[in-house]
Amino acid sequence: MQIKKYTHVIGIDVSKNWLDISLNGKVTRIDQTKSAITRFIKKITLSDESTLVVMESTGGYERLATDNFKDAGLTVHIAHPNRIRAYAKARGCLAKTDKLDAKIIESYGRFVDPSRIHGLPSKKERLMCSWSRHLSHLKASLHQQKCRIELVDDIHIKRSINKLIRIMTKEIEQIEKRLLHLVQSDETLKRKYKILCSMKGVGPTLAMILLAELPELGRATKKEIAALVGVAPMTSESGMRARKAQTHYGRQSVRRVLYMGALVGAHHNKRLKVFYQRLLAKGKEKKVALVAVMRKMIVILNAMLQKNTLFNA
Repeated sequence: MQIKKYTHVIGIDVSKNWLDISLNGKVTRIDQTKSAITRFIKKITLSDESTLVVMESTGGYERLATDNFKDAGLTVHIAHPNRIRAYAKARGCLAKTDKLDAKIIESYGRFVDPSRIHGLPSKKERLMCSWSRHLSHLKASLHQQKCRIELVDDIHIKRSINKLIRIMTKEIEQIEKRLLHLVQSDETLKRKYKILCSMKGVGPTLAMILLAELPELGRATKKEIAALVGVAPMTSESGMRARKAQTHYGRQSVRRVLYMGALVGAHHNKRLKVFYQRLLAKGKEKKVALVAVMRKMIVILNAMLQKNTLFNA
């Protein structure tokens, strides 16, 4: 596949109230409003095909700019702040201002490998992710309340906690229905959900988490998707020191549910079971073998979505 080259790069430092936009080293500050962003886009006369817009992930403040530049037909790349900061330090840029940050982000956009730039999640996928994370927080809170009630002696406190448990349980059920409705109302998501659930070991909960919190699934390479989940072994060697490769980082919310899916798959999915048993026969620890099953699962699921095919045992 031919890697796309970008002639022009726009670097954007995002703040709550304004954007600092660097183009060809010249920085322009505009308000963080739809009208201001639209005016800026109309002012620049660049080819949509050869222009890349780069900005940091800021936890949500970048969404307005992302949507507007994306709707204008420009390619948008959201970079992890740690990568940009590491790039700045490597260049010896230790000072930090909004204007300098915008220039560094533009420079980073020229440096980053174009093969790492993938399509961004749709608005519906982002909405699913928000609801999924809210659901995870509610489930964690429900678990805390259920643990607390066992240690409480006062009857009035118990009644209060029980009331909270009933409310949260009902709310969790409603959110799960809402998430399923979001999937069923979109043909693309509906097809992806069906493909994911065709693998034994992937139930409705895991399929929903993958769709909501791993939108890169089906778009990334097998190495990238394994790294994103945190199931790719990382080599650590230096001089005479050689440690065993270990998994690091990744999305904990996805990895936690994927682990449960791997437990099921390792015993009830014929293809995964053979793989799991082969690793055990080689002397691998059960936990190590299960992580390998997790990696195999996510790589296969990634390929299934890329090829738009159901699981073949």
